[in-house]
Amino acid sequence: MLFRIDKYIVKAFIPTFFLCMFAICGIYIVVDALQKLDDLIELGSKAFLLILYYYAFMVPVILAQLFPAITLIAVSLVLVRFAKNNEILAMQVAGICLYRILLPIFILSVMMSFAAVANQEVVIPRYAEKLKRVERSTFEEYEKSNILVEDKVNRMLLRAWTFNIAEGKIESVFVIGRNENNRKKFTISAKEGKWTGNKWLLFDVVRHNYDESGKWIAPSQQMKEYFLETTLTPEQLSKVEVNATLKSFNELRDLCKREPENPRYSVMFHSRVAYPLTNFVLLFLGIPFVIGFERMSRNVFLRVGISVLICCAFYVLSYVCANLGNMGILHPILAAWLPVVMFGSLGLFLFDWMHI
Repeated sequence: MLFRIDKYIVKAFIPTFFLCMFAICGIYIVVDALQKLDDLIELGSKAFLLILYYYAFMVPVILAQLFPAITLIAVSLVLVRFAKNNEILAMQVAGICLYRILLPIFILSVMMSFAAVANQEVVIPRYAEKLKRVERSTFEEYEKSNILVEDKVNRMLLRAWTFNIAEGKIESVFVIGRNENNRKKFTISAKEGKWTGNKWLLFDVVRHNYDESGKWIAPSQQMKEYFLETTLTPEQLSKVEVNATLKSFNELRDLCKREPENPRYSVMFHSRVAYPLTNFVLLFLGIPFVIGFERMSRNVFLRVGISVLICCAFYVLSYVCANLGNMGILHPILAAWLPVVMFGSLGLFLFDWMHI
């Protein structure tokens, strides 16, 4: 009998999951396309094919971002249907524990989590560069943001918050120079910079020098103008670069080793480690509100709404913690794991407390 019940639950869950996946991805694409409507009108007759090409590469990225939410909504809809038809009650009357009823769903979630990880680590990095090229050619950018380029000849890393491609101007510039031992030799921060034809001219500059052991040598130098000795050109700054969020686990680890001072990559790396657990955290949070606390409300759809709100709260906290980690306020490990630990603990408590 248990095998038949498992088979019945699986047959109910899989179509619902794919229906939710297509619906949520479709909504995302429609909203995103409406935001890019001006660019699409300018493309004219080429718009349809380019949009198909662009969103074909975007679907794996959308799934990676929304997979835990899709799973929670699909599980909630299946359990709502079972609850309305009193099927869960009938199973419990037959002597089947609620945890045992939910076992096929968790097994399927484990299998789908492996598929989500494979999508994140294999599919997305493989087509990441093509996605950026299509995005660049379809939605032409006149200004790039958060640029990081390396000058290997002069052993320098240059980061600029924005780069105006048309005017050849960079803003919020930060440069790290290293010596032969790969230790910090100097740092340069500037309000803005401009390409003069063969060099970068920086304005409102503060330079810090360091000795061979990497210790700061006082005092700092302040200059209104400074010519940066580098081989970097505007063409190199405007080069198509793959977003770090589209990189694989190993590529993120290499970025962390190459730039230990940059907390952004460390936050991404630890978030990637925590990513597979997100699916189960949301399930442990959502399921109790759908079928566990029947006295809370007789309206099952209200309980589904509450579980979705909890899902949104988890994403909001994750976003806030990630930004605090990127700014260096939170340690990268804490920024990545705090939402998982907090909501995971709450979810386990609610899951254990719900009526069996």
